[in-house]
Amino acid sequence: MLGCVYYPWTALHPIRWVQVLTLANPLVYMSEGLRANLTPSTGHMPTWAYLTALTLGTAALGHLALRRFARRVQT
Repeated sequence: MLGCVYYPWTALHPIRWVQVLTLANPLVYMSEGLRANLTPSTGHMPTWAYLTALTLGTAALGHLALRRFARRVQT
């Protein structure tokens, strides 16, 4: 429920600890990016924030997947 699918991340501003807690959920960044592109007039997370999180997350998971794949192939 804290994936910000049904509400923008900025709507959690009155409850600051929940807003910070939701940043651990990768779904938040995907939802905010989609919302920013589909409804630019509504409040959403800054573009640099969700793009950075999505890029770093993709790179990290890709790196881990390639390492694991290479380890399985070599054995």
